[in-house]
Amino acid sequence: MNGWQWFWTLVGFIIFIIVLIFLRWYQPFADLFNIVITGLSYENSILWAVVIIGIIGFCGYHWRAYRVHIVAQNNVEAMVLSSLCGSTATAILLSGGATLQSVQILLARMLESGFALDAEFGRHLVSVVALILLTGVFSIVFWLLKVIQGARQAT
Repeated sequence: MNGWQWFWTLVGFIIFIIVLIFLRWYQPFADLFNIVITGLSYENSILWAVVIIGIIGFCGYHWRAYRVHIVAQNNVEAMVLSSLCGSTATAILLSGGATLQSVQILLARMLESGFALDAEFGRHLVSVVALILLTGVFSIVFWLLKVIQGARQAT
């Protein structure tokens, strides 16, 4: 990195720290943060981690696509296709994380004392199957977008 890149990186970090300090004492954000932290438990910890990773990945993927396709290549169509791939990858991550969280809740329920095969167990099982199917659909869409993107680059 040259001198200007280091400078702007430092400026970005300083602005980020100032925003975090502001948010620390901004009451609506502090209330939201307290609600999220007090609501965090083993039943939703995987989902929160996946959501945070998904948001960061979504933003990073779109920023990279913008820099590559708009700034460097000036190609809006490739940007749209790349953004769709990034959005679909994020959807796979989120639905996969929700599936993992749902399986964890189902297994925790099965390990409880007094477990019975009742309607609630059936609802949990159906939700796991539905999330697996949703993840599969997103995976197929992602694969199709990659095929289209590869065919487009070949021409």
